[in-house]
Amino acid sequence: MDTQKIEQVINLMAETGLFFAKADGQYNVQEKNFIENFLAKLGNFGDVNEVRDNIEAYLTKSLSLDQVVADTKALVSGFNDVEKAGILASLAGFIESVINSDNAAAAPEQANFEAWKKALL
Repeated sequence: MDTQKIEQVINLMAETGLFFAKADGQYNVQEKNFIENFLAKLGNFGDVNEVRDNIEAYLTKSLSLDQVVADTKALVSGFNDVEKAGILASLAGFIESVINSDNAAAAPEQANFEAWKKALL
């Protein structure tokens, strides 16, 4: 996978993570720390400052499940079936981790995750 595609996947993960972290109406410190730690680990593979800037932008706008699903479909359409399956599995695991990062999987988070899986898996 080339660097540009990796950056696109990372940006999508940040967008998706923030959508699910905010799905219950709260973006709490545990969720924020989880996403920050994720980005810190990715910093080992390259510059994540652009992703951090994008997170700030995502925090100020209202994301919808439809938008996250559409963005995911658009991104994975550029990958072969094996890569696509890997990306979607990674996203699903990441979403579960974000939802559970505050030890309280809220009903809106779970409902959105089920709808996401139905649309993409």
